Amino acid sequence: MAIKKILITVTTYPLPSRSYDELVCTAGILEDGSWIRIYPIPLSFLNQVKKDTGFKKYTWIELDVKARTDDFRPESHTPNNYNIKILDTLGTKEYWKARKKYCLNNVYTNKAKLIADSQKPKNISSATFKPSKIVDFIIEEDEREWKDEWKRVKKTNRFIC
Repeated sequence: MAIKKILITVTTYPLPSRSYDELVCTAGILEDGSWIRIYPIPLSFLNQVKKDTGFKKYTWIELDVKARTDDFRPESHTPNNYNIKILDTLGTKEYWKARKKYCLNNVYTNKAKLIADSQKPKNISSATFKPSKIVDFIIEEDEREWKDEWKRVKKTNRFIC
């Protein structure tokens, strides 16, 4: 049993899954500033937790997880169960002071170092990066519709009880 205390900072857009209805990849930061990815998390489960507890991003949770053996990324873990213990939510007072304590504990400022660490043997795939300068910011419209395959999976899963 490996119960970890995780500050949830990221949830992805839900995608259909043949096994779990809709999934979200969820990520967070451990107390030492290292990243952790938690997969799979069924969206229906996450929504239930949110409804019951007010769970949201920047909430500390405790969850029993194990490292994924089918993923080369060291941050990837899978829940042993979905018994999440909801702890404190970190607010934004004093310019996000409480959040910064953890989120900015391990920051890359050198792009070459980040790229090197993303390759073997470290295989880091989640990190906090602070660029020295932002030279452009482009927002592009994405497809509004799901791929046909995802629509078929979603339609099929609606009728599973």
